[in-house]
Amino acid sequence: MALRSLLTTAERGQVLEIPTGTEDLAAHYTLSEADMSLIRQRRSDANRLCFAIQLCLLRHPGIALTDDTEVPTEMIDWVAARLDIPAEAWD
Repeated sequence: MALRSLLTTAERGQVLEIPTGTEDLAAHYTLSEADMSLIRQRRSDANRLCFAIQLCLLRHPGIALTDDTEVPTEMIDWVAARLDIPAEAWD
């Protein structure tokens, strides 16, 4: 018996892709004060930014940050601006 996919490739992309539009970033990745408190506990800008990106990705699209995860620069810039951290800390 052949397995059928529930989602088409386009639908899967809509659900699992990391958003890059400003409205989508705001809708999915707005950090609460509790989130900001957790993020501030990290020692360096790089650790704070990486922790925040990981937190965002776990919430949507529900993936863990790994070595091969392609994080769009739009997302990095958007989250870094919210944390008042230079986006270059991601490097």
